[in-house]
Amino acid sequence: MSKFEGYTVIKKVVPKNLCKHITNYFLLKQKTTKALFEHKYISPFETKDGIFTDPMVPDSFCIYSDINCEVLLTTLRPIVEKTIGKNLTETYSYARVYQRGAKLKKHVDRPSCEFSITLNLGGDPWPIFINNKKINLKAGDMLVYEGCKFEHWRERFDGVYCAQVFLHYTDEKNEKLKYDGRPFLGLPSFFNKGENK
Repeated sequence: MSKFEGYTVIKKVVPKNLCKHITNYFLLKQKTTKALFEHKYISPFETKDGIFTDPMVPDSFCIYSDINCEVLLTTLRPIVEKTIGKNLTETYSYARVYQRGAKLKKHVDRPSCEFSITLNLGGDPWPIFINNKKINLKAGDMLVYEGCKFEHWRERFDGVYCAQVFLHYTDEKNEKLKYDGRPFLGLPSFFNKGENK
């Protein structure tokens, strides 16, 4: 394997049928969460079922630490470790279902995202840009990248929807960032000790 230089694409990591299952799960979760908000069954300040108010991409459905994604975070860690040549620990997962008109502004990530994956689950194609390079991912493909070092962004989305999951890791020696400050994976963000927000 060639030396990791900050970002690389790994193709067909997750089988297409599993990607389709997770995409359909998020589409239904988006629909049910929206209905729960609209009918006031959950508070507009509730976040554990997902949100539509992420300032990075307003109006897209987003969820921190969904159990499906936290399991993927652990399952795919050995592949990421082999790719970058380091032992890692999980920090957190985050998923988004982007809608037509979405745009992800140019940014670098916070410290808990030292090494990251963006995994395309399905929907319409939508390239990500990193280090001024355009990268197209098919369902099941993932980009492994150093999110704190390289600016990355997406231009306006003209498709109907695109489902992505982001899996974040840090060097295993960095105990402070382990599980994004939570006691263990799967917990909502309010379990964060406040060190990584």
